[in-house]
Amino acid sequence: MPFVDRDFINDLPNRVDIVGLINKRVALKKAGKDYKACCPFHEEKTPSFTVVPTKQIYHCFGCGESGGIIDFIMKYDHLAFVEAIETVAGESGISVVYDQTAKPVDMRFKRYNKLMEELSSFYQEQLKTSAAKKKVVDYAKNRGVSGSIAKRFELGFAPPGWTNLFDAYKDSEESTQDLLKMGMIVPKKDKKDDYYDRFRDRLMFPIHNTKGSVIGFGGRVLSSKDNPKYLNSPETPLFSKSKELYGLYHCRKYSRKIDAIIVVEGYMDVIALHQQGITNVVATLGTATTSSHLQVLSRTAETIVFCFDGDKAGRDAAWKALQTSLPAITAGLVIKFLLLPEGEDPDTLINSESAKAFNKRVDEAQTLSNFLFEHIKAEVPFNTIEGKTLFLEKSAALVNLVSYPIYQQQLIEGIAQTIGQNITQVEKAIEQNIANNTQHYYANALEQAEIVNQSFQTKPKRTSPSSIKSLMSRMISCVINYPSLVNDPETSSVIEERARKLPKSDVLVELIRHAQVESDLSKEALLLPYKSKERVYNRLKELSVMEPFLSEYEAKEEFGYTLTAAEKFYERKSTKASILSAKTHDEEKAVMQDIMKSKVSATRQKKS
Repeated sequence: MPFVDRDFINDLPNRVDIVGLINKRVALKKAGKDYKACCPFHEEKTPSFTVVPTKQIYHCFGCGESGGIIDFIMKYDHLAFVEAIETVAGESGISVVYDQTAKPVDMRFKRYNKLMEELSSFYQEQLKTSAAKKKVVDYAKNRGVSGSIAKRFELGFAPPGWTNLFDAYKDSEESTQDLLKMGMIVPKKDKKDDYYDRFRDRLMFPIHNTKGSVIGFGGRVLSSKDNPKYLNSPETPLFSKSKELYGLYHCRKYSRKIDAIIVVEGYMDVIALHQQGITNVVATLGTATTSSHLQVLSRTAETIVFCFDGDKAGRDAAWKALQTSLPAITAGLVIKFLLLPEGEDPDTLINSESAKAFNKRVDEAQTLSNFLFEHIKAEVPFNTIEGKTLFLEKSAALVNLVSYPIYQQQLIEGIAQTIGQNITQVEKAIEQNIANNTQHYYANALEQAEIVNQSFQTKPKRTSPSSIKSLMSRMISCVINYPSLVNDPETSSVIEERARKLPKSDVLVELIRHAQVESDLSKEALLLPYKSKERVYNRLKELSVMEPFLSEYEAKEEFGYTLTAAEKFYERKSTKASILSAKTHDEEKAVMQDIMKSKVSATRQKKS
């Protein structure tokens, strides 16, 4: 995001009509020199919201909200600071002045944005005019999607055929490369300069960023014979599934107030809820909730309600969301969980009961603490001493993830009350858990250091295969649990290349490729190709359970550290083998000189 010139920011409020801008959103009435209205930020019957044009400020005498025009637009339109400035300037006919000393905007991004808007228009037009449109129109009608909601979300249709997009842009090499960069076309195997469309014969859902620009697409099949059921754009310079939320732009645009924001699992859940007037809803894009998602959500509302299907997959997704949420909890943020009746999802439930009934479910959703305690209680024989001990151990490990001291203390008191122990005993158990984790961490670090140091031994010493396997296993576990680790557009190719250079890394490289090709793969789908290889499949299933549990950020750090440790081990092992292979002193000296040259060259490359 570009930096706005500081002088421009300071001068902007003096150049705009605060009354006119607020009046577009809230009906103001003249009251002497000032203007009044019912406050848009809290419920009231008697107007207490006042706009003072001579001072360019607003103030509510009921709830205390006050500020200038930028503050108002940020809060009312649910925008970030720079976005609010651009909105105020744009509606006032003023060109934004950006900081000229900042890094200039990459012009390629303007091309990418223009291209994605063109593609969105193309898919919308195909929904109206394609000869094959009947099946997609019938599908939308059967799902209860009205024309107005289809227009709101800019739904479209990718017609049948392998090369509709490619044929339209193939005469321009730049456009073809841009389509490839945006993941909209895919290169054919072993055929240079020949591509096919990623999305074919699907209902298309444009994915918007917070400004409303199209940054990616999701597509749903229209036949049960086709798969995958849902397909998303891959990671691109515009789109990162671990950071974006489907429907967030529409949530902010169509919700007058956002006291709470509901997080669901799919496109159709968002659309079905909008259809019934529930607009404070978003969906993750084929990935588990991430810390980046939580940062965006917490800026939008003070209450986040995770709403998942009542089946096992839904419960697992809710539990993973809880684990990711614990480090993100801050003062004023409330996180709740709503598990729907088994066999139901928001789409089906909202169509079988009223919006009022669904909102009541949201209001009565479990708090994070209740969900945490109930989930762990269901995992252990709670009515026994052993069960309560396990409950305490499992709870302690999760409480350690909380960085907000007041909430952490409240959880400790809740644990003590649940198991009938005093707070001091629970705190001791948590301290012991921290000590055990620290000991485990340093044991792993020492083990990895020993792997590296063994290559310096004068006498040949066999390296423990299990130690090397533990490095590979840890990397595989990280990728299975967080495929987004290898989907960063800037580093994905580098990671794959580094992994490929490691001996016996076939499975790791395959998993990385699968995760990069299909950006919305679930854990189960990622392992599916190995089901015919029973031994490998069973081992991967074991590794899919991450012990100890790591957040996405911690897993990224762990993966990078472990990959580096494995590289260093094999590098030093290769160096040692070269030295030992020398038959004479002169050969040994020559080998050492080559090694030193390569190290100097590598050091220079890093510095440059």
